[in-house]
Amino acid sequence: MTLAHVSRQDPAGFTLIEIIVALILISIMGAMMFPVLRTNLTQSATPIERVNQLQVLLKHMDDITGRYREAIADPDDVAAGRLDIDNFKATVVDTNPYVDAGLTGFVASFNNGAYVPQSTTSILKVTLTAGDQSLTALFSG
Repeated sequence: MTLAHVSRQDPAGFTLIEIIVALILISIMGAMMFPVLRTNLTQSATPIERVNQLQVLLKHMDDITGRYREAIADPDDVAAGRLDIDNFKATVVDTNPYVDAGLTGFVASFNNGAYVPQSTTSILKVTLTAGDQSLTALFSG
């Protein structure tokens, strides 16, 4: 009696079907991740730009505030009991390139959180803007 020799293949490696399925799955996942990664890469500089804009605004507002403090420390203004806020606005505030003229002006009081314009000049609201950043301060005269 002869024994039939059974041939057995050694399963080393991947079949062509397994490789094709893996490539298809990788392609689908890559297609889903592409829009997310593209947005993250193109928008990655936005926070840095916002911080830089805010730093510029803080520097300019600090300059305005420093000049305001110098003006109120002037002995002539102290003796008069009042700072010439109109002159301060014309010489310091209006010359700043970041001042938003539409949001800067004199206010009388707050009415339900809104600024109420007034004809007498006692409170000066200064708003600086750069890009989508803004910074507001109030100065009294």
